[in-house]
Amino acid sequence: MKSFKKYLSQTPPEETLFWCVVLTFLLLPTGTAPPLIAIGLACVVWIFSGQFMTGLSIVKQPWFRPVILFLILPWIGLTYSKNMDLGMDYAMKTKYWIAVFITAGCYLSEKRFFILVCAFWGGLSAGAILALFQFAGFVKPVNVFYLGFGIVHTLISMYLLIGILMAAFYFRRETGLWAKAGFLVLIFLFLFHLTVLEGRSGYLIFALLSPLVAWDLTHRFSLKIKALACVALVFSLCLSPVVRNRVADSFTKLNENRDKIMTGEDIKEMPRPFITRQTLDAMKKHPIIGIGTGSLPEFTRPKGSAVNHPHNNFLYMGVSFGIAGIIAFFWLFWNMLSRSWRSRENPLGYFVFSTGLVLFLGGMFDTQILNTGTLLMLAMSYGFLAHLDPMKKGRV
Repeated sequence: MKSFKKYLSQTPPEETLFWCVVLTFLLLPTGTAPPLIAIGLACVVWIFSGQFMTGLSIVKQPWFRPVILFLILPWIGLTYSKNMDLGMDYAMKTKYWIAVFITAGCYLSEKRFFILVCAFWGGLSAGAILALFQFAGFVKPVNVFYLGFGIVHTLISMYLLIGILMAAFYFRRETGLWAKAGFLVLIFLFLFHLTVLEGRSGYLIFALLSPLVAWDLTHRFSLKIKALACVALVFSLCLSPVVRNRVADSFTKLNENRDKIMTGEDIKEMPRPFITRQTLDAMKKHPIIGIGTGSLPEFTRPKGSAVNHPHNNFLYMGVSFGIAGIIAFFWLFWNMLSRSWRSRENPLGYFVFSTGLVLFLGGMFDTQILNTGTLLMLAMSYGFLAHLDPMKKGRV
């Protein structure tokens, strides 16, 4: 204990803050509580070291402006919410946006950022190896529905996709044979975990992003080889019996419930069409300011089922906050993707771009900005935009 206190007293606060961020990325794929504890430690360091004083300069940055809307809209929407309990729960999630300040104020070099990415890969690899043993029957699953650490597949799929994109990026940059082999192992390990999860959205998003992965893996080859690699990656999903069964089951249920879906009925086995239809109906009736934070259950309950959220980022922002919510949604992701795209040859820039793209696409199938893990991932990654400023020397 004394040695730990001595370490803290002799270590610069920015160094401690960096390792807290690294720990958060390591623990992200393991559940909800571990990364929250880690980012909580980072927040304590950020406050008591006095680094929170840099927050004012961050707020003044142009890229931060859409975050302000994400911070205030839930509280404004709470004033006309028809479900104060759920609305307060959603409004309280704005506290996770403090992670923007923490990562924006964290000193990074290319070497230090690689350590951070390795920590993220480490957490993903531990979960994927555990899933491998569980799939083989050697270890009992933590959660009977999800392999690995038992995290809901809509969350872990997003992490795995980001991990795959970053491994492919470093594969393209690396020249050493053994290093390239290591990145390939990571890609196949994460892809295996993705294919044994029952997340249909993960399969679809991987198919959409496969050209980016194929481009990095075959960067020295012709366009035809790149196209073949892309096709091979998509068809590799079909090697998994879990994927085949999940896709076949989805088509079967769609066919069986086609008439009910067309008439807008609620279907327990496949509720998404009902949720989307009712959310769009609410948006049409309240297009200006929306129905308020957490009010969707009160709107959908008379229609046959109380729906907490629309399983879609865009629909959630639109139905809750109206025009301002839609503007905030597109403004934030446009900032994230456009600014990081200009720095796509930079490891940090590509990481922010990958995270933004995966969470934007994933947000079409689930309300990622309400899920603690993906919201924390979004906030931390968005804060990295501060390090893409070309005026900041010595940073990645």
